[in-house]
Amino acid sequence: MQANKSKNTKPELLVRHYLREAGLPGYRLHWKKCPGKPDICYPGRKIAIFVNGCFWHRCPHCNLSTPKTNVEFWEAKFARNRARDDRNHKELVDQGWTVLVVWECALKKARLKPTMEQLVRQIELAELGIYPQGRMVEVGYLSAWQHRVAWRRRHG
Repeated sequence: MQANKSKNTKPELLVRHYLREAGLPGYRLHWKKCPGKPDICYPGRKIAIFVNGCFWHRCPHCNLSTPKTNVEFWEAKFARNRARDDRNHKELVDQGWTVLVVWECALKKARLKPTMEQLVRQIELAELGIYPQGRMVEVGYLSAWQHRVAWRRRHG
């Protein structure tokens, strides 16, 4: 586990690259004053972005297996990771932050552009104050309602 990085991972570098391209620099990296030390943080705008690896954070969209050896250890570890993430997200939302979670699988080639467009749009909406302060958004995946609307647009 020593070889697994917690900072400057490929998915995180990719998100930062697209944020700069979209004209959204000025973020802080792993800001210690913020609960959970988000990967990317805009303190003045109260926006925290977490770029989660599917394996370690147990992505709800991926069909992930548990390692075959030392199963109890891994299940406990994954449960602690999920509990910590939930606690940090709740604390940020309670403080009025917009929490954006980007899963590693949403950054694959086929889904990269729509995911990044949605991320930029969510940052812009947070800046405009359209939504009430203190909310969490999973970027890169449509809600059930959005799926229905998209399906109706495609299929008439």
